[in-house]
Amino acid sequence: MSTDLWEYRPGAHPAADLGLFGYEVLATDGPVGRVEQDTGDHLLVEAEPWVPGTRVLVPVGLVARVDHLMLAVHLDCPRARLSSAPPAAVDLAAPGPR
Repeated sequence: MSTDLWEYRPGAHPAADLGLFGYEVLATDGPVGRVEQDTGDHLLVEAEPWVPGTRVLVPVGLVARVDHLMLAVHLDCPRARLSSAPPAAVDLAAPGPR
């Protein structure tokens, strides 16, 4: 079974109409940071305190579950997998060339 990294897994985000801004992001081996932007297909995460001053892109396909009571996004991967993601150097909400 292949998973589309740019779509939530069935049941991972039961209230998909709620934005995740400010939610804590937790990898399997510890905290990653807080959600700065939720575009629907990825999360832009301020990676404090893991890597100060760094923002990482997290495809929503890595989300194992969202805990709306604890305001937390649980990933199914270790932080090392996120460290190989491309840096978030541009404003991803701005319209880009098509």
